Amino acid sequence: MKLVIGNKNYSSWSLRPWILMQHAQLSFDEINVPLFTDKGVAMIEQWCPAKRVPVLHDGPLVLWDSLAICEYIADKVTDRSLWPERSDDRARARAMSAEMHSGFALLREAMPMNCRRVVENFTPSLDVQIDINRIVQLFEDALQQSGGPWLFGHYTVADAMYAPIASRFQTYQISLPALSRQYVARTLDDPPMQTWYQQSRAEKAVIEQSEVFPE
Repeated sequence: MKLVIGNKNYSSWSLRPWILMQHAQLSFDEINVPLFTDKGVAMIEQWCPAKRVPVLHDGPLVLWDSLAICEYIADKVTDRSLWPERSDDRARARAMSAEMHSGFALLREAMPMNCRRVVENFTPSLDVQIDINRIVQLFEDALQQSGGPWLFGHYTVADAMYAPIASRFQTYQISLPALSRQYVARTLDDPPMQTWYQQSRAEKAVIEQSEVFPE
C-alpha cells in the first residue's frame, strides 16, 4: 500500500489515515507531497485523482478521502477491531467521525493545524468557541460512557478522526475540562503521534496561510 500525504506540520487530513494505519500495524509506503509548490502540484497530478491529499493506493484500488480510507482500513484489518464492538457504540463512533468529517469549518479556518508552534494569546471568536464547545461535549460524553482511555475504550477510527483536534487544542492553548484535557494529553503522548510530531519538526517548509499570529 502507498499513502500519499501532505506536509506533516499542516495536513490534518493526512494525519487521520496515517495514524490509524499505524495503530492497525499495517505496512505501507509514504509518498510525501510538498503542498503549494511546483513539485507538489506535479505529484498531486500524478497521485491524487481529486487533486488533494490524502490518497491511498492499494493495488488497483485508489481511495481519495480520509474517512473512506479509514473505513477501508477498519474493514481490511482482521486481527483487531478499529470500531467499537457494540452496535450502538459503533453507530455513535460513526456519527462522531462523520461530524468531524463534514463539520467544524470555522474552527478549521481559524485554527489550522501547526505542530511546530504554540500560539500565544489566541482568543476564539464566538462561532469558533461554539465549535470547540461541541467537540468538548462529544469528548466528555464518549469518555464518560466508555471510561476511556480512548473515546470508545480502545483505539478506533473516531480517535484517528479527532487526533488533529488534539494538536490544534495544544497549539492554540484551548482551556478544557478534566476528561477532555486528559484525552488530549493521551492523544499527544500516543507513540504514533509523537513520531508524526518529530517528523513535522524536521520539515523546513512554511505555508503562510496556515500560520496564525495573534492580533
